[in-house]
Amino acid sequence: MGEASYPEDLLYHPEHDWARIDAAAQEATLGITWYAQDALGEVVFFELPAVGSAVRKDEPYAGYEEFDFDVPTESGSDCFARYLVRMREMRESLRIVEQCLERLPGGPVKIEDPKLRWPGDLSVGPDGIGNSPEYVKHIMEESMEALINHFKIVTQGYQVPAGEVYTPVESPRGELGYYIVSDGGARPYRVRVRDPSFVNLQTLPAMVEGQLVADTVACIASVDPVMGGVDR
Repeated sequence: MGEASYPEDLLYHPEHDWARIDAAAQEATLGITWYAQDALGEVVFFELPAVGSAVRKDEPYAGYEEFDFDVPTESGSDCFARYLVRMREMRESLRIVEQCLERLPGGPVKIEDPKLRWPGDLSVGPDGIGNSPEYVKHIMEESMEALINHFKIVTQGYQVPAGEVYTPVESPRGELGYYIVSDGGARPYRVRVRDPSFVNLQTLPAMVEGQLVADTVACIASVDPVMGGVDR
């Protein structure tokens, strides 16, 4: 496999010092890659196709279709390539955040019906954020009905129509999906989580086969698994 090359703007960006990669880090991860053996026993190296697939593009939700952003890809398959994808992802996230701030409207953020909305109210306090003192006083001293409504929503939840649904969102590690079955009650009949860390971690044997033991750390870090998600 030929030597990989990467854009200079990702090796050093004058406006973002945190995106600079020193020579030691590049040398430590460049070339640690996937490979396998074909039927003849010869080593085959993989160059991954630069196909940008993302839930926010393929199945947009929460208004993502209104924002302008790119799906970062790299044709390389080593740890350094995966690192560069992460760096580009952070920059694209900043693009989305800037667009959100420009379009953020004023006004309330919750519906007015107290029987449907989450009952708690927040306000800026001495610690920067916290429960609204006015709301706490209202449910604790002024209205028994409001207190009962608060605890019913918190402890019992909402009645959900019977049915099933699978909804994916795009987490930093890939597609995070929930398959939920409802029997018409306030608690799900069945829940199954599609966690990206569980999927990504299955690539580890292919990445580390034939490599140095020390390379295992870099390979694991390059897919950045969350073991709590794997357990789910």
